[in-house]
Amino acid sequence: MRDFEHLPQELQVRPKCLIVLTGLDVDSNPFHASVWKGFSQNRRSDRAPLKFKNLPLDHAYPKTQPKYSSQYEWYLPKGLLKRNWMKKHLDELPAVVVVFFDLEWNEKDWHEKVKECVGRVNIVRSNLISRPTKVVVVLLQSKAPNQSGDEVSSTERAQELCNQCQLNVKNLFVLQQSDFMFGCITRLETELHDMASNYYHNAAKRVKAHKSSLNKSTHQLLFVRHDFKIAFFDELKQDSNLALKHYRQAYNHLLEMKMTDADLLEFKVVAGFINFKICRIFFQLHAPEAIAQFRRHIDFFKSVVGMPELAFEHEAWLSMQYEIFGELFDEATRLSVHPLLTQHPGLYFHEAGRHMLMRRSIANQLGVDKAVDGGTHSSPRLSPSKCKVGVRDVVGGAVRVYKDSEHLPGDANSAVVDPSMEYFGQHSWQNPGQIVGTTDRTKEREGIMTLQATEAKIDYSELIIPLFTRASHHFERYNAKRMQLYPIFCIAEEFFLKEEYENALDHYCKIVDEFRHFGWKLVFTSICHRILQCALKLKHHSMTISFAMELLSDYSDLTQEEKESIHQLIFLQTNDFQDIGPVNTAVGHCVQEFESTSPEIIDLSQLKSCVEVKAEFAKPSFSIDEPVRLVVFLKSFAPLPLPIDSLLVKLNSEALHGQVNQLDGFLRDASTAASSPIICYYCRPLILMPSDLKVIVFTIDPAKLASGLQVVAIEASFTYLGDCSRPYCFRWLPSTYDWLPLPTPVSCNYTNRLDELKRALVSCDCNVTFNCAVFPRWEFFRNRLTVEISPKASKLEMSLRHMPPPLCSEKYVILCQVQNTESSDLTNLTISANLADDATTSGHVDMTSTATDASQCTGVVHVGQSASQSAPSCADGLYSQAFVSSCLAPGADLVCPIFVHCPTVAGDRSLRVDAQYSIVAQLPAPGAKVLSLNNNGKVEIVESETPHVSGSELTLTRCFQSKRVQLSAIPPLEINARILSLMHAPVVSVVVGRPFILEVALTNCSPWAIEIEKSTFNFSPGVLFKGNRNPPNLNVPLNPYETCTEVQVLILSENGTYTEILNLGQYSVNWKRLRPQVGQDPSFPKATISTVTFDLPSCALATLPFSINLSLPPFGLLHSPFTVTYALENKTPFPQELHFALEPTEGFVFCGVQLTSLHLLPNSSKNLDFTLLPLCLGYIQLPRCKVWSGSKTQPDVDALTTESPATLKNSDPVLSSKTQMLHQLQSHIFIMPQLEGT
Repeated sequence: MRDFEHLPQELQVRPKCLIVLTGLDVDSNPFHASVWKGFSQNRRSDRAPLKFKNLPLDHAYPKTQPKYSSQYEWYLPKGLLKRNWMKKHLDELPAVVVVFFDLEWNEKDWHEKVKECVGRVNIVRSNLISRPTKVVVVLLQSKAPNQSGDEVSSTERAQELCNQCQLNVKNLFVLQQSDFMFGCITRLETELHDMASNYYHNAAKRVKAHKSSLNKSTHQLLFVRHDFKIAFFDELKQDSNLALKHYRQAYNHLLEMKMTDADLLEFKVVAGFINFKICRIFFQLHAPEAIAQFRRHIDFFKSVVGMPELAFEHEAWLSMQYEIFGELFDEATRLSVHPLLTQHPGLYFHEAGRHMLMRRSIANQLGVDKAVDGGTHSSPRLSPSKCKVGVRDVVGGAVRVYKDSEHLPGDANSAVVDPSMEYFGQHSWQNPGQIVGTTDRTKEREGIMTLQATEAKIDYSELIIPLFTRASHHFERYNAKRMQLYPIFCIAEEFFLKEEYENALDHYCKIVDEFRHFGWKLVFTSICHRILQCALKLKHHSMTISFAMELLSDYSDLTQEEKESIHQLIFLQTNDFQDIGPVNTAVGHCVQEFESTSPEIIDLSQLKSCVEVKAEFAKPSFSIDEPVRLVVFLKSFAPLPLPIDSLLVKLNSEALHGQVNQLDGFLRDASTAASSPIICYYCRPLILMPSDLKVIVFTIDPAKLASGLQVVAIEASFTYLGDCSRPYCFRWLPSTYDWLPLPTPVSCNYTNRLDELKRALVSCDCNVTFNCAVFPRWEFFRNRLTVEISPKASKLEMSLRHMPPPLCSEKYVILCQVQNTESSDLTNLTISANLADDATTSGHVDMTSTATDASQCTGVVHVGQSASQSAPSCADGLYSQAFVSSCLAPGADLVCPIFVHCPTVAGDRSLRVDAQYSIVAQLPAPGAKVLSLNNNGKVEIVESETPHVSGSELTLTRCFQSKRVQLSAIPPLEINARILSLMHAPVVSVVVGRPFILEVALTNCSPWAIEIEKSTFNFSPGVLFKGNRNPPNLNVPLNPYETCTEVQVLILSENGTYTEILNLGQYSVNWKRLRPQVGQDPSFPKATISTVTFDLPSCALATLPFSINLSLPPFGLLHSPFTVTYALENKTPFPQELHFALEPTEGFVFCGVQLTSLHLLPNSSKNLDFTLLPLCLGYIQLPRCKVWSGSKTQPDVDALTTESPATLKNSDPVLSSKTQMLHQLQSHIFIMPQLEGT
């Protein structure tokens, strides 16, 4: 390859110090092989950057060139950079030569071995001649010395060896065979790296010394060359910063030089080399100046074209620069650089591909045909208007180019730039070192002709496709989707030029949708035309047709003639298929083959087709007994008439049919028809003219209707001769979104005329003519794809009678009365009820603490059943249906009861009652009409397809009537329960084994009278009645807001197991509503008994080790003594010692022991009698008593004391066990005066 097309390999590699290893017999000596592997293999990044080569001892190294010491100022350089200089220092001229020699310190033939080693060192030095390369000797030993005497001997022998070899002691190393040999090799590499760095440092100093004696007037080239050499030596010793400094100096010296067309290519090539080095070091140092340096480089050279006959070289060089920088940038991003969306490698690969396209364009304009016999020929020139390179246009005459290289005059084939040239970037006809203008013009002309001939043979697609592929990859990686389009387009174009149509088609299809949506008309047309050409070549007929439809549309940028040719190719059945080869003559056989197959579908929904279709139902809703009309508008934008064989519209009824899934359908077979799509088919040929608008009005078969319809697809079939007359079908999936933008706002009169036009089309009025000045445009037509189908309007009268409000838990009755007001009999009359919870329900009153399911929260409904039955029509009981009558004559009526089992939760419910029946009716007949709307505004009927239907033919259809009622359930009863002592005082705790009173008060909170039939207690375990319950049956009537109270004496069994808090159980009440209207309206059934359950209150429990009872007369007389007895009983199996004290009061004096101690044996009792003498009249408090255990003189804190009921009511509910006892003892007695005469 030529210098302006690629970088030399020696420039791209990372410079490393070259170390030559000699004296190793790798093939036959295992020890030598292991040493070589230790140096050459596993070169990790943490090891010294060295490059090792294993060469023989007698290897000839590059010879030195003669120096120009005295006449250096008269030296004229022949070029900038020699071609083999970098390769010489990278691969041929070492910095250090390491001589390996097997020699033990205790070698018997020591002197002979030393002489052999000296001979090897001399051979290496003689081959290096005067090169300043370091020579190092490494002794390979199999074992280490064992004694201290051997160490002294080895030092002396090492000194002797250095003297004989004329080596510095620091250049002698010993490498012993052991397990730690790799560590020794690593340390040896460090020493070798230091020596190599010193070597390259001295080399750079020698170049600097030469540079100091240069003359800027005559040695400008040498300034660039010397700075480049210094920088390269700095790179070899791994000093990147210093190398960058000298590379930039060399680049600046190059830019300061005067450039002519003759040597411009050499300057650009070397400038590209230096720029590559600068940018790579910038990226290595993580410096952001790399992009700025590259921009400076391109800005300077992009307008420097050079010889116009070789302008393609400039574009090739620019392409190479962008590609190389893109590779550097890509490598940096994989390491540490984080690119931005506006700066990433894809941009530079894109520019490289773009300049490669310009290179081909220039080369194509330079190339001409020439007769071999030397006859007359034309010599075209480059057109400045078509070929622009950089900033400056290419001007001047172009040299004629021979088509074949063997016809070139003389030996011009050798004039192509090849690697045999001494300096980079020079042409073969140049005279290096001579002044400008001394070049042989004949040789120059022949060389230019050879370069042009070579350029003409290049396959540019092989160069362009990889560049744009890499650019596309990076655009996708950095989420630049729109910038990815152009590279893919260029790749597709290259595949098309290479006649790889399959690959071209794949790439075109990747981007055609983007250009279609973005609205880039010109590019979109070009892509569609290319796809059409590829599809024709590959015989992809469906793709050919679809993109032909787009090219024929108004969005296409083709001329009228081009559109007409495409139209004739696709639709007018011409035989113009020369692009895809001869047409198959066995057309009849193909037709027979495709007759048994379905047509191939071509979806035009997302394409900008030349035929557009819109569908609209005449109204948003229809009833089943009126014509359901669907209007289909077809508009062709093709240049010629477009034939269509048939038209089909698919409608779906499943989407809306689910709204009334409880119905059987409007007609007898509607339930089966709703499960399959409805087809509206027009099977006659139709010609779409570009000057008119075709309208097809379908009347849909009512036997196939459900609750709703939706247009799913519209299909139009036609025959394509290019595929053996195979039938194809266009498909549109219409939506409410339109591709074309809305037109500018117009007056209301314009839209009113559109509505008037649609009404005329639906009514099929062919005697209508519209004013063309206000004729609606196609953009104003919109899709109306869904319609609701309602049943025939019902004339059935239905009323609901009931007595609100309903009460919770009752069986509420609603009477549904229907009367036939139709003109004919009703058949199969069915009444259904649907109960639903109202969304606006607020504030529920939960009358039970148990979990409720859906039926308990909402209720259960039954239709046409007695109140004692329960057979709902669905699992949750919210829906019920009953067959009422098989035939109902006109004027007849009937009543159907509906039972609503009200839930236990109060709130609002909604009840919908539906009556369904069948009736005969005359329905419209299906059909289709085709109308044409011309540009003059006249509507004409083209054809009509309506089957003949007798006027007396009737169809059985279903009708519906609905009523809705709002039910607000309220609780019938409220409960208030209290726990009392036997003295009817409220208590907060209950003593086990002691009786207490449960008081339950029921209040009628409904506006209706209620009768309480029976009440039942469901007690918790251990809660018992004290005696028998009386009475078991109540039969108590309660008027609104009246209250009845039930009182029962209960006791807690001593054998039960209880918790600290005990729930007494539940209270169930059987009740029914009292209906005074029953005698007035016999239609209402008798009220049924309902049950409501309440939770009884909870109380705290107390268990005492003893009990105390008080016995006293019902009243006392003033100044008459009476006896009171306190009975104490030990209820434990252990003896107890209690202390009893009676405190004196102002109302009584008593006789007896005021403080006494009792010893109660297990399960025994003892009575204490006191005689009291009342001193005053009235309800007098008895002397308070105390009971305690422990010290007799000091009661404990838990001493039992009688208290008044008022004090007990306000006491702490959590009391000690001993304080619970006297809560139920009588604390007062009534004292009456003495009777007269006593």
